[in-house]
Amino acid sequence: MTGADRIIPLYSSSSGNATLIKSHGKYLLVDCGMSCKMMSKALVECGVCPDDVSAIFLTHRHSDHVNGVAVFSRKYHTPIYGTQATLAVLDNLASPITEFNEGDIIQLEDGPEVRSFPTPHDVPGSVCYKILNPSTGTSFAVMTDLGRVSDAMKGFARSCDAILLESNYDPEMLKNGPYPWPLKQRISGGHGHISNPESAQTAEYFINNGTKRFILGHLSPHNNTPGIAHKTFTSYLNEKGFVQDEDYEVKIARKDCPSEGYTV
Repeated sequence: MTGADRIIPLYSSSSGNATLIKSHGKYLLVDCGMSCKMMSKALVECGVCPDDVSAIFLTHRHSDHVNGVAVFSRKYHTPIYGTQATLAVLDNLASPITEFNEGDIIQLEDGPEVRSFPTPHDVPGSVCYKILNPSTGTSFAVMTDLGRVSDAMKGFARSCDAILLESNYDPEMLKNGPYPWPLKQRISGGHGHISNPESAQTAEYFINNGTKRFILGHLSPHNNTPGIAHKTFTSYLNEKGFVQDEDYEVKIARKDCPSEGYTV
């Protein structure tokens, strides 16, 4: 993994989430939700030595986003960044820790600029990220566990070169599936996740404002499938006059191994 900036989902589901980003010569992880062993394996598959990861940025405190960070920090001493509410639940860290407020901008030394933005997920301190290469202007966004998408959130990620965008559930599958009613309400009630149609509608805004590359992520293993997510996304955009592979590209993040990402 050398040369240009890249975004690669290592894992993406309710079982565990982590995204590898290369920007301005630095390797970053957004979330570390799988075991240290699994994280290390995925990084090596992408040609990256775990020791070469410059920082881990945590989106929020749910276990599928932080499950591996304590052991990873003790083994590799990777600096960890997160909001106060996220870092407060983490124990036995052996890395430098940097706490920031939702909406802060972090400038890494000789590295990219990392911007955070608050998300209405159902835990305090939840954020999404935009990573900007100050030399080239290349930018990526990681936008999952969104709850709902506001105009301000769209503006935050406007014109990114590639976006990992949540497409968690198919509304009919969730409605008719096995989950108890309170959990269904939590997922779809504006403080959980966004659906396939909401993801497609959000992408329409981004395409109109310069983004052409999307990775659909955090698909529910019980209330979605890669095929349904892809069809919903492309069908909606087709109705709006956008042609796949001409006006935009879309890929699906895998649950249990690194996915094909984008190089910019």
